[in-house]
Amino acid sequence: MRRRPPGPAGIAARSLAALLLVLALAAATAGCGRSGAPPPGRAGPGVAAPRRIVSLAPSLTETLFALGLSGRVVGVDDYSVWPPEVAGKARLGGLFNPNLEKMVSLRPDLAVLLPSEHDVAAKLQGLGIPSLIVATESLADVERSFLAIARRCGVTPAGERLAASFRAGLAPRPVAGAPRVMLSVGRQPGRLTGMLAAAGGTFLDELLGRLGGVNVFAGAATRYPQVGMEEVVARAPQVILELRSEAAPPPVVAVLVDDWRQLPTVPAVGDGRIAVIAGDYVLVPGPRLPRLYRRMREALLARAPASGAAGQGSGDPPPGAPRP
Repeated sequence: MRRRPPGPAGIAARSLAALLLVLALAAATAGCGRSGAPPPGRAGPGVAAPRRIVSLAPSLTETLFALGLSGRVVGVDDYSVWPPEVAGKARLGGLFNPNLEKMVSLRPDLAVLLPSEHDVAAKLQGLGIPSLIVATESLADVERSFLAIARRCGVTPAGERLAASFRAGLAPRPVAGAPRVMLSVGRQPGRLTGMLAAAGGTFLDELLGRLGGVNVFAGAATRYPQVGMEEVVARAPQVILELRSEAAPPPVVAVLVDDWRQLPTVPAVGDGRIAVIAGDYVLVPGPRLPRLYRRMREALLARAPASGAAGQGSGDPPPGAPRP
């Protein structure tokens, strides 16, 4: 019996951990695998534009569809859920278990991969399948990925339009007061253990910076550190943004917010400045980042501290580095 592709509900149950693994691995390999894309406007000297493409990351899948290449995509990773049309594509496994046999059976002439998937690219090369490796760790990486994929696929004008729209959608729009913000990107509702935060050098930190916010974990030793409750108390965020890759119905939002009552001395908790931003676009560094950017700005505007209540106004984090 043919295995049915996982539906959005099934994927959502596993997506947070998988996406965080992708983010962490992308951060660890940032700069190790630039695209080496051919010159603008063509797929390259003597290289035909691909007609059968496979993608092994949600951000890359979304980019291919945003470039109007949906008809050429024949297979995607298990965690790609957007746009809805992706449900009709063959599923090829996850980050650590790509199904090479199935991939080969689709007869692709291009695989689009992240730098963390170099091993997959090497195996595919041995099977005669070329790869395009693009990074999506920073906002600049994401924009370059649009152009690199578009050039390789022979749709350069579409890439330029997408990049221009992306830049416009992420234009700096700082809120007043330079609020000190914690970006929480991974924890289970009902507890404040095992928390992951987005630190400096991440696309989430860049978005916050364009909004004029100060990331209280900007100086962490890793880009997605695990942090404890004591560290959150010490960093004293004025706003906490809970960023989640799966839908959060009202009862879940209520639990996520209520959890923070364990830390009443944290300004964001005492003043009720906690926001949950949830959806399948939130942790995917791709074409839908402007949507997240708008949601983050709305949350900061609704929960910004009163003017002049900047706490430790210099924006420098308190002493003490978070644990990796």
